[in-house]
Amino acid sequence: MRKKLAMIVMAVMLLPLAACGGGESPNTDPGETSPTQSSETEKTLVSQEASEEIKVAKDGEFVLSSADIAVVVNGKKVLMPYNLVELENAGVPVNEMFREDELASGDSFSLNLYLDENDDYLLIPGYYNGGDDTVVLTEAEAKTITMVSYAGEPADQGVSLLGVTFGMSKSDVKAMLGEPMSDSGDYCEWQIVVTDADYIGNFSIYFNGDSDDAGACEIRLDFMEW
Repeated sequence: MRKKLAMIVMAVMLLPLAACGGGESPNTDPGETSPTQSSETEKTLVSQEASEEIKVAKDGEFVLSSADIAVVVNGKKVLMPYNLVELENAGVPVNEMFREDELASGDSFSLNLYLDENDDYLLIPGYYNGGDDTVVLTEAEAKTITMVSYAGEPADQGVSLLGVTFGMSKSDVKAMLGEPMSDSGDYCEWQIVVTDADYIGNFSIYFNGDSDDAGACEIRLDFMEW
């Protein structure tokens, strides 16, 4: 029953950015997500030292805890809802101009955080204000986070999602994580069930080709409440 519900929910989730190998920066509209409770926010704002344990999917589905659905930056976990201050504390460059940007109730914003001087690598949390009051961006929550590379040959930048880094080969990803739910050559997707929270989501990767040695250039975690 859970897997059947997962298939229904994932059908309406956001499509990946498909930015590998060049192109313009993504638009600033991640789509709507549901708000989390303030108590959940308090639990997830603290960066943690990353665990070396890698979860393996079964039949294309991950069964994970909240601690697993983190972005790892320079060896530290930043847990969902991917708070901007916590990302900066972990080493992600954050432009000062974004700190006081506001999101009105119901507003969303995909924030482009560039990881290198050439703007070839980005980390993009999709923030959404599901509350009644306007909040500044540093208080907003994201249930979607995406790593994007515009480099022709992506290389590891010290950032990962579920252990996958920029440039990791398709064969290495599948060996580490297990077979995906779907594989269309240059795109793979897994489903995710979170055991200690009412979330369901997906993990998707675009590669810069459809061969086994093609490198990961867009890596995305995307969640909804259910």
